[in-house]
Amino acid sequence: MAVNKTDPRVIKTRNSLRKALVYLMRRDKIENISVQKITETANITRGTFYLHYRDKQDFIESAMKDILDDFFAQVMVDSENFGLSKERTVQVISLQKAFQYIENNADIFDVLLNDENNNGFYERFYNRLANYLTTYGNVITDNQKQLEVPLNLQISFIGSAFLGLISHWLEDGMIYTSRYMTQSTAKMFNRLNNDGESLVGFFSGERDSVVEEI
Repeated sequence: MAVNKTDPRVIKTRNSLRKALVYLMRRDKIENISVQKITETANITRGTFYLHYRDKQDFIESAMKDILDDFFAQVMVDSENFGLSKERTVQVISLQKAFQYIENNADIFDVLLNDENNNGFYERFYNRLANYLTTYGNVITDNQKQLEVPLNLQISFIGSAFLGLISHWLEDGMIYTSRYMTQSTAKMFNRLNNDGESLVGFFSGERDSVVEEI
């Protein structure tokens, strides 16, 4: 039986199952979490679960993908910093949207990024971020020009720094607001951005007036 993913009932069911998974992951290792525990926590029958997923692993893979899909769908914006033609439109991460999204979904991202049993999510997050950074780098750099720092090293440095910053912000109990994190991160990246081909420009989308408030 085909399942219409856009059906509001399907969306509600999948959201309930994801919330149940995160709740249980705070209390137990993922390998110890059964389908029965997930469905009972979500108040959903096992039959309904198997209408949507083949097994627990299929559900976990789908849940992680959905979380990242939604994150990037909400935080990616068209860059305003490059005079590119319509054929060369490039998207960047809005720091403001990213930190706000993380703040609004702190319970999910804290357990997925900071629980030692969930290293797989960090890798998934990093790989998605690295793919976007690669696309961005290929658009803004001149392929004929020798980069001072190879693109892959820039991606490793910047991607790890950004995810590490989010992880520690959550681990420290978000003692700074998402707005303050936006301003502070933008300032730090601006100080690194000494040339027009630095990948730190990927974390953008904010006006200078927002950054200057600190």
